Amino acid sequence: MLSTCFRPWEAQIILSWAVKENRSMDVATPDLESKRIRIALAFQAYKTDVVRMTSTDLTGFSHIVATRAGLFAVNETSFCRIAHGFFFGITLRENAVYAFEACDMPRGPTRQGRIVRLTRRGDNIVEARVIAKGLDNGCHQIDFINGQLCVVDTYNQQIVRFSPDGTAREKFSPLPEAPTGKWGKADPEYRHVNSLLAVEDRILLLLHNGGAGHSGRMSEIALYDRNWCPLDRWRLEGNGCHGMAVLEDGTLLTCGSMAGEVISANGSGVKITSYMTRGLSVGTDSIVVGGSPLVGREERAGSAGTVTFMDRDFHVRSVLDLPAAPTEVRRLDGLDFSLSGYLQCAGWGGNLKAGPSGG
Repeated sequence: MLSTCFRPWEAQIILSWAVKENRSMDVATPDLESKRIRIALAFQAYKTDVVRMTSTDLTGFSHIVATRAGLFAVNETSFCRIAHGFFFGITLRENAVYAFEACDMPRGPTRQGRIVRLTRRGDNIVEARVIAKGLDNGCHQIDFINGQLCVVDTYNQQIVRFSPDGTAREKFSPLPEAPTGKWGKADPEYRHVNSLLAVEDRILLLLHNGGAGHSGRMSEIALYDRNWCPLDRWRLEGNGCHGMAVLEDGTLLTCGSMAGEVISANGSGVKITSYMTRGLSVGTDSIVVGGSPLVGREERAGSAGTVTFMDRDFHVRSVLDLPAAPTEVRRLDGLDFSLSGYLQCAGWGGNLKAGPSGG
């Protein structure tokens, strides 16, 4: 049975932190959003294989949003937090939602990243289970390709590939290995790959590339065949890009994050928000984009954000304020043009339009 309240060990950790920080428990309750408390709870959740669910009812919600302050179910006018934790990648397969959770700060050295699986029956989550552990805390997007769960290990420039149940894993490096995992002269080959998408016989990796503030490079799409042999590079007219989706006519969309845009691989773009765009979900009648304030990395775990709901012509239907900044957005029905499995079934991947070749 899934619990929606604090367990005894959670209360003990909160009390411990309150004492260490000289809070008076008899005159004020502790700050449950304190980063230190959140990290302590995440450490314990990792140790005990607990997924800290807060709600299991998805009724009336259209999308699921990952943030560094939990998983949220959302629609155009409301939201519900369904789990606590530092989350990034989300994908769906059959009757389950899979999510990457870092049980420490994303740049921490502890390798407490894990994959959680939320099994659904209708609109209810009936099981929350940890299926894989020991991943780098800085992993980003995840998706199923050829029936295997692929995890983008961003700072190590690797792909970690799992069987659907998480019992078997392998890792490989489609890009040069990054000894420092940082932008700059010390590691000129570091690309900060953050997203992947399988389209017909190709696999696409999105190379963030750091933008003007780090490397000065525009973002790129790296293309591979299904055996991960490199094919091409496409330049993007955007900085710090995140996420990919393919439209019916083959247009590839991504978030031109630093400009608050959604852009296409052919160079066109639409301004969405003054925030950084991150998290892209496209359906037959909607485009949904996450927005995050442009703050330092150390502040992102505590910043609020938005989810913008638009029609397919980019006309805004609503902007939903969230108490946390989105890192990924997916449709709960799985009919999402940003999911490799859906594109495989939809059959229009062969229409993929090439972007300008890069270097």
